[in-house]
Amino acid sequence: MFKSIFLQALSSLRDHPSRTFLTLLGVIVGIAAVITVIAAGSGGKAIIMEEFRGMGPDTLIIQANWMELSLKRELKPEKLTAEDLEDLKKYAEKSKHFTPIIDMRAIIQVGKKQQELSVTGTTNEYINYVDIGLAEGRLISTEEVEKKKKVAILGADIAHELFPTASPLGKYIRISGEPVLIIGILLHKEKTYGVSLSDPDETYNKAIVVPVTIFDRIFNTRIRGYDMVFCKAKNLSDIAAAKKQILEVLSRRHGFWPGGAAKFMVTDMKSQLEMINNVTSTITTAVAILAGISLFVAAIGIMNVMLVSVKERTREIGIRKAVGAKRRHIMMQFLIEAILVCGGGGLIGIGAAFLAAKIIAKSAGWPVIIDNNVVALAFFLSLATGLISGLYPANKAARLIPQEALRYE
Repeated sequence: MFKSIFLQALSSLRDHPSRTFLTLLGVIVGIAAVITVIAAGSGGKAIIMEEFRGMGPDTLIIQANWMELSLKRELKPEKLTAEDLEDLKKYAEKSKHFTPIIDMRAIIQVGKKQQELSVTGTTNEYINYVDIGLAEGRLISTEEVEKKKKVAILGADIAHELFPTASPLGKYIRISGEPVLIIGILLHKEKTYGVSLSDPDETYNKAIVVPVTIFDRIFNTRIRGYDMVFCKAKNLSDIAAAKKQILEVLSRRHGFWPGGAAKFMVTDMKSQLEMINNVTSTITTAVAILAGISLFVAAIGIMNVMLVSVKERTREIGIRKAVGAKRRHIMMQFLIEAILVCGGGGLIGIGAAFLAAKIIAKSAGWPVIIDNNVVALAFFLSLATGLISGLYPANKAARLIPQEALRYE
């Protein structure tokens, strides 16, 4: 019996292609839009997470209090010093791996070749905060940092540009005229996605990393301090306490800005990651609301079309009832028609979303990540829309009195 009713419903839809297509359209657009927007949002989240890869949620970044400085332009930022670093290592007990970072532009020279590039001064702990390994050689050692050895690690591209025919290991480059021994080459880093917040060709592939302690010797001037210091909380549960300890140590050494604001700020990656998750969750919720509105409008349209269909087929319903069809059979047929329309619209909408995702990913270089759970939920919603929107017209058709239905012109 069910098979017979199902085939009748299918035949009815096939006999009215224009009406069926127009009914499908609202569901197709709604489902395709929802999946595509959520997939694009997931792609954006993936780009941001890629930027944070290597740092981990326990990473803390210490730098000048730029939030306060942006509000009070008359204030001048203070830098972190070597003495700050010593005190932090001694008194900030809930943190570890304090790693200073300095960046400075310099002329890099090998023979007659020269380029102006950014030189990064740091320690052997720096490798804990970047998602990249060594292709050749070794890392800077603690001894080389302490003894101010003139050694450097090069990014893959700059190593090849300066030494195209042979390995640069054991050779020298000149940084602002000072000879520096090359001890390591980083692996080449490719962009994971077509779009990213930083450029690996500048950040890693043309990197020149030296011990932070040789900046004075290379640049022939006393370094006033570090731009920032990375460190890690010893435990994830200690992040808040670690931040508090760090600010207390720095406030004892540097004091406060007028008004009591701290001169430094500590940013933790855990909060940043939670913020990103909150933002993407908010966007997803907003899209879900829009999807709900879209499907609600589609449901109203489907209900109207089904009501018109019931009116047009009143005599057909009367004949079917006269030859023995029961109320539940009529109701089931109209419900199946509504579910088939919405389910079909949902499937086409899912296909359209995959196509749109492919076009966006190819044309914009933006990763579009379609979650199977979102696809399953979208399809379920399309079926639910069909069931809900078809319920009233189906019930109305089922309640028609055969004699009156047969007299309907």
